[in-house]
This record gives sequence, structure tokens and C-alpha cells, in this order.
Amino acid sequence: MEQIALPTKINPSLQNNIAETLFITLYMKSQETLNDDPILFDTTSLELVDQIDYDFSKFSNAERSAVGVCVRARYFDKMVTNFIKEKDHPIVVILGCGLDSRFHRIGEINEKATFYEIDLPEVIELRERLIPPQDNDIYVPISVLDVSWMDTIKELHPDGSFLFVAEGLFMYFDKVQLRNLLVDFTEHFKDAEIYFDIVNKWMSKNSHLHDSVKFTDAEFKSGFDDDREFENWTDSLTYLDTKLFTSEKNMKKRLGMSYYLLKLIPRFKYAGRMLHYRIN
Repeated sequence: MEQIALPTKINPSLQNNIAETLFITLYMKSQETLNDDPILFDTTSLELVDQIDYDFSKFSNAERSAVGVCVRARYFDKMVTNFIKEKDHPIVVILGCGLDSRFHRIGEINEKATFYEIDLPEVIELRERLIPPQDNDIYVPISVLDVSWMDTIKELHPDGSFLFVAEGLFMYFDKVQLRNLLVDFTEHFKDAEIYFDIVNKWMSKNSHLHDSVKFTDAEFKSGFDDDREFENWTDSLTYLDTKLFTSEKNMKKRLGMSYYLLKLIPRFKYAGRMLHYRIN
């Protein structure tokens, strides 16, 4: 009897330790999709986990990350959707895109926008194999910190309205890198918006305590206790809003008693926040 060959899984072999954290968010979204009442529904993540040769099981008990990753993704999905609806020529730039499938998750509204997905060349190579790019979903194989991509995108869309999303990224940059990056943003783009998440100083010093990052070689390099600190770096950045993970109703339902630790103890309550800034 002729044997049927099983499909070969892709071995990612990523060399960058920060790039490896994309497997955390991918796995958490896939597992959340299997829940009866999911915070986030992401069938693409389910398909990708099955295609990748990687030990995802080490993240299986990271309950807080599981909820936090999906709360964050859902919130940013909503903000991207609202932005696209409100603007005539929306350009959405995902910084450190990894294997996230926001373009597909938000549905047909994506047809009204142009997306740019930016990440390291090795990540984009993997992404191209697993998530073929669309005509209006363009992959850019470059470090976010190599700001030459800003000139290119700006020249291609002189009349565009820009929204930048940095999800699970900025905490891996030190303050000098992050400051230079944000100043470069303000020099290239006017009247743009940026959503990103940060950790506080305590969390930045305790990557080894994070329930999923501790299983990788990545570590946090910056933390902020003041959500408006970035305004001090340039007059062109304006703070608009903070979203706390504990403000999501699903957190209490899913985390049980540990939710109250996150809700009541400042060190944990503000360990991670989602910020909204405008580039004036």
C-alpha cells in the first residue's frame, strides 16, 4: 500500500532573540480562538501553529499572557478599524508585525486602506511563506530602527493619513533607541497617530518573572511609570489616552482571583499599558 506523505512543518530557525517572541503572541491567539467565548477570534493563527515546527507547549501555562495578548490585539484591531473608517486615505503601518494577521482579522474594511508590515528580514521571509501578502498588504523586510523605510512610505503616500501600531515591541528597545525612533517619526510624519504598549520600570527589570517571555532569550530593556514621559522628548508628540488591561471585562472572568492582584496592586496594575499618541 502506498504511503501518503505528511506535510512537512516549517522550521523557523530565527536568530534574533526578540523575533522569537512572535511565537508567544501567535500561540496565545491560536489557543484563545479555541475557547467557547473567545476574546479574539483568529483562525489564521490556528493554521500557522500547525504548520510551524516549534515547541509552543512551553507557553501553555502562561495564563496572564494568554489573556493580555488577546485583549491587546482586540483593542488595537478596533482602533485600526475606526481609523480606516474615519480617514479618506488611511495608511496603516504595523511595526514588528511578526506573524500577526490583523489585516485579515478586521475583515473587508481592510480594502479601504494600505497596510505596511515591517519586521526583520528573517521574520518577513517566514511570514511570506506562511501568510502570502496581498496587493494592499505590503511586507517590508527591515529593522524598525532603520528609519529609511519612513522616507520611502512617506514619498509613496504624500496625501496619506498614517496610523502606526507597535504591539509588543517598544519594551525591547532601550530608551535611547526608542527616543530616536519617535523623534524620527515626528520629523517624517505630521498629524499621524501611533498606538503602542509599554511596561513599567518594575516589569522592565523583571523579564525573568514574565510568564511567557522568561521562556525565551529576550528581555525588556525599557520601562515607564509616566505615560506622558514621551511628550518630554519632543514638542511634536501629544499624549491622548491610556488603556489598562484590567479595564477589560474578560480579564476578571478569565483570571479569577489573580485578577484582583492585577487590579489592586499598582506594581501589577500598571505593569503593562496601551498608549495612544498623536504626532502633531
